[in-house]
Amino acid sequence: MSFKYRNLMLSYSSVIDRKSPLYSDISKRMADDKELKMLLSPLMTGPEAVPLFMSSVLYSLYYHDDELRDYYMNFNDFVKPFDDDAYGLFKSFVQRHRDMIIMMTTTGDLKKNIVERSSLLVPVFHRIVKEVSSCRFNVIEVGSKAGLLLNYDWYGYTFNKAVSVGDTEHINIKVKLKGYNHSLLKPLEHPHMKYGISESVTHIENDDEFYWMLSLLYPEETKRRKNLLKARQIFLEHPVTMLEGDELVLLEQVIDELPADEPIIIFHVHHTKNWSDEKKANFLSLISRKAADKEIYHVHHQLFGSDIFLDYFNEGYLKREKLANFDLDKLKIEWLVNQPLKI
Repeated sequence: MSFKYRNLMLSYSSVIDRKSPLYSDISKRMADDKELKMLLSPLMTGPEAVPLFMSSVLYSLYYHDDELRDYYMNFNDFVKPFDDDAYGLFKSFVQRHRDMIIMMTTTGDLKKNIVERSSLLVPVFHRIVKEVSSCRFNVIEVGSKAGLLLNYDWYGYTFNKAVSVGDTEHINIKVKLKGYNHSLLKPLEHPHMKYGISESVTHIENDDEFYWMLSLLYPEETKRRKNLLKARQIFLEHPVTMLEGDELVLLEQVIDELPADEPIIIFHVHHTKNWSDEKKANFLSLISRKAADKEIYHVHHQLFGSDIFLDYFNEGYLKREKLANFDLDKLKIEWLVNQPLKI
């Protein structure tokens, strides 16, 4: 059943007013547009339909050169102010490319690939690598989608505008890190093997799928878009193994295939939030069983709230540490090691 078109548009316009003035303006104008209402109302099945529509229009713009591009920062460093004439171009574009836009609105997903989230792995992996029994270790990301976080070791970072890690000439991810000893921020070790596991893999080498990734970002998110473009190039130069299917089945297979004498780091960021309690329990049980035979470190987020935790086994007993609080949008990391654990 369709939600009320006008209310959805106005609500979306209000929510994203600061994040995307362009989308806010467009959706406000669309709220009282009877022609677009007739076209789009059947698609408006929930709050997620409006951002899917906006992304679908942008996706179509990547394929069709149009005057409308003059108002999107995806295609210009300096854009024209969005006025009545611009809205006319927008409406005309939607009507002319309605088939592609409707298809993507109904089939696309809203899972963004935020390259900058890899910054969390720098202090976390430094913490783990100090403990591992071998200089060779392997990494698995659950819910990897496109595999971009797995190339954390090929990115450059600047923490607190003071300490640089990695090659910042090509890509420089700037992060605020509170409560962490700067002297511990050293060059990153490269994993021996990397695996990304996802129920639905985005093939970043495919232009169609990559354009959708770009279209999920607001036009105003210029820095994230530039980093995404750079991360894609790095992925093409340093590809990682991506596996698609049942995440728990694939995880067990990969763990079994990895060398027994090499530690394994399993991580996931902003992925398990909507998992059922049963799936979370099965996930933890699987890792516990495999840890009886292999050295496993599990970095998890949103299994027990919004903080970042580390699980590992010592003489058969589970040890759980709260490592950090991570503001995913503002890229602020608060290091929490040695603080009391509350679950």
